[in-house]
Amino acid sequence: MITEALQHCEGIGPVRLSQLHSAGIASWRDALDDPGRIPESFRAIVVSECCRCIEAMHARDIQYFVDRLVPQDKWRVLSHYFDDASYFDIETTGLEYDAQITVIVCWHRGTLHTFVEGDNLDDFLDLLDETTLLVSFNGSSFDVPRVLDAFHIPQLPCPHLDLRWVSYHQNWTGSLKDIADRLDVPRPADLQDVDGAMAVVWWDQWQNNSDPAALQCLIRYCSADVLLLIALAHHLAGLDCPSASQLWSELPPAPQTEIPTPHFRQTQPSRARLLRLFRD
Repeated sequence: MITEALQHCEGIGPVRLSQLHSAGIASWRDALDDPGRIPESFRAIVVSECCRCIEAMHARDIQYFVDRLVPQDKWRVLSHYFDDASYFDIETTGLEYDAQITVIVCWHRGTLHTFVEGDNLDDFLDLLDETTLLVSFNGSSFDVPRVLDAFHIPQLPCPHLDLRWVSYHQNWTGSLKDIADRLDVPRPADLQDVDGAMAVVWWDQWQNNSDPAALQCLIRYCSADVLLLIALAHHLAGLDCPSASQLWSELPPAPQTEIPTPHFRQTQPSRARLLRLFRD
């Protein structure tokens, strides 16, 4: 429970946390109901912070907890505000700092929303204004900086939680796809061997050849990562994970035509280089 997060109180490390637990202080309410059980040397600090936490929870100030809780406790934010979470992923023209966003997919209020460059990408800002908690995997390093740059905004209008680091502190390391395999949620057969390099190729085919199957493949690929993120979130929050069939029932259908084969122009980076760029 989020009310049991105490390590973010100034001066509280593992040793003092153990002292608090031994004294019967396991939550913010415990600290406020019987502060005398807290060692005097750090009593005032713990009581003050627990007051602020309760105020933030009553005010639904999720940003306070995202900013304040230690990494080991940030899963509690996800667990407490699970029903408020929206999950997103982006695709880009590459990994360079100036790479452009091509597609954004967001699971928001029970529906997958798709935003495509040159069509409705700017509408993602409207969705962000309606978002209570935005969740990503590695978004702090990749997705969010590119969103800020693409839309020329100084910060997100909503709290953001990066599950890569929440996973890391629960000993789930590796890429999202690696973790999903360990959770026994493999991707559909047509996406098993697809990576970020192919996403770049599909976008190029859409841009240069107006191939609708390529765009459909790209959206399906991005959507699969968003749905995998939802499965991971269930696990981290201590909830039963949806089955693979339940997840993929929400996935946009694969194109009826054959998945496009890449045709690189001479000016394009080689597929080998793209594979190096996007290798997890």
